[in-house]
Amino acid sequence: MYKLIKSYQESDFFRNALKLISGTMIAQIISYAISPIISRIYSTEDMGDFGLYSRIIAFISAIAMARFELSLPLPKNDSHSYLLFRLAIKIALYTFGICFIIGLVYLFIMPFSYALLFFVLITLISSVFLILISLGTNWAIRKKNFSVISRSRISNSVFSNGFRLLFGLIGFGSIGLLFSSLLGYILSSIGFIKIFFVDRVFFRSYKSKKKTLVLVTEYKDLPLINLPHVLTDLGRDLLIAFLIVYFFGKNYFGSYTYSIMILSLPIALIGQAIGQVFFNKCSELINIGRSVYPLLKKTLLILLVSAILPFTILFFFGRDIFSFVFGANWDLAGYFSEILAVGTFFNFIISPLSNLPIVLKKQKQYFVLGLVSTIIQIFIIGVLPMIIGTSDKSFIILMWSMSISQAILLIITTFIFLNYAKNK
Repeated sequence: MYKLIKSYQESDFFRNALKLISGTMIAQIISYAISPIISRIYSTEDMGDFGLYSRIIAFISAIAMARFELSLPLPKNDSHSYLLFRLAIKIALYTFGICFIIGLVYLFIMPFSYALLFFVLITLISSVFLILISLGTNWAIRKKNFSVISRSRISNSVFSNGFRLLFGLIGFGSIGLLFSSLLGYILSSIGFIKIFFVDRVFFRSYKSKKKTLVLVTEYKDLPLINLPHVLTDLGRDLLIAFLIVYFFGKNYFGSYTYSIMILSLPIALIGQAIGQVFFNKCSELINIGRSVYPLLKKTLLILLVSAILPFTILFFFGRDIFSFVFGANWDLAGYFSEILAVGTFFNFIISPLSNLPIVLKKQKQYFVLGLVSTIIQIFIIGVLPMIIGTSDKSFIILMWSMSISQAILLIITTFIFLNYAKNK
């Protein structure tokens, strides 16, 4: 283990990951520090509205660029990557126009209320800036400008949490949660927007419809396979949200959302940061004809070791921790976190693997595994309540079924892609 850590410390992979992790850690420390206050000034129903908003903007931003933003780190030449950058922006503009029209139609059909109007407007505008952040992040990954990603995450955490505190004290409720997130997205995207305008001057003269078409053909699996996969996952999350609200009420969904949000913090703190550097390094290795298997194996082992202690503590003491830190209102969320910690533990370990199918050209196989996961989860949340009922005990059974089934599927997925990486 010492030799493994030593080899990591001497690599550019470790240094780049450290840049991202340090920035993300500061951002998450801020979120952790302020969350005991936030949890006491917002209700579980407010958190339920926020959970629905988060899922909708994630869905829109995934559609918006047809997943071509993920292609930015892959080409050998920066000029080719910028052609894909420009293409992704054009697709996003058309997509947002369609979403704006759908939003207007929805407002026209539904009974008018200012709360609904604010929800639709904030959701649409938030999607725009989330798209900019996603594009900017992948371009920064390509350019190995990991410090700008760290600064963006710190800015997002500082401003969004600061405004959540302010709006919560004023009594804005769920609208305050949504609007503070929007302001966080706007302010954290500024660094990426500046880089875009600087690079736009440098690459302005490089335009080629023919080469763009060649690149689209080369990375066609992104819109044809990766996009349906992501939309399936996000659509599943949206459907699960509606099903939980329908069968068990917004209070249960709010507790479930808060539990998922807290459990996802380690993934955002370490897993996502390592995953983005991992994606860049894998692209480099494939471009020079080297295997990604040793890097994948080391990365999974490091994440396994780092995850054991925190998730074990959460599994045994989640309810007590949530009640003490976030308040008695979140006791149920703590109980859910104990149950869901099993599946989240394995999700954390394989979090860098999410972009590996793009590099290995195994997106079809990953899509099939994603479909299996979706079918299982929809069956558990959408069908089982009609069989076992909608009592408190029934919901706990559903949570255990979700957690254990996802843990098993994630273990299978890990071994499948270790084998793909080994044979590539």
